[in-house]
Amino acid sequence: MAISINKNRVARICLTLASVILLFFGILHLHGTFFSTDLYPRDLGLIEKLKTSTIQMDESGVIWKLWIGFNAMFSVGLMFIGSVTLYLATKHFEFIRVNSAILALTICSNIFFVWIGNRYMISDFSLSMAIPLVFFAIGYSIILLKRLDYIR
Repeated sequence: MAISINKNRVARICLTLASVILLFFGILHLHGTFFSTDLYPRDLGLIEKLKTSTIQMDESGVIWKLWIGFNAMFSVGLMFIGSVTLYLATKHFEFIRVNSAILALTICSNIFFVWIGNRYMISDFSLSMAIPLVFFAIGYSIILLKRLDYIR
């Protein structure tokens, strides 16, 4: 008895899972930026120093405000990527299947997130970006292989 697997459905599930994970971590990061102290330095004295330090480019660029701003922008970026790919995977899968440039750019972004995480951030971040990367890559691979007629 042969089991038939719908490859488009598997690809769609992978893309949906990856998108939900990115959206979730974007929301979690936004919460950590504005509604908790999870992203604060342990050294409270350092926070005071950051609140009075500026960047050389512009005296109005207070390091603490920049820290909050960059974290907030990163959060919104994750939520945007997750939301757009979730919308396309669930409502317009045929579009993303035929025109996979958005998916390719999403994968490139995730590769960059994993690289930045490994190079400059904490291991939990790298892992949280590697998981959706794997799902995006699997979904994209299925789409490409099906398009090239390697799998039915």
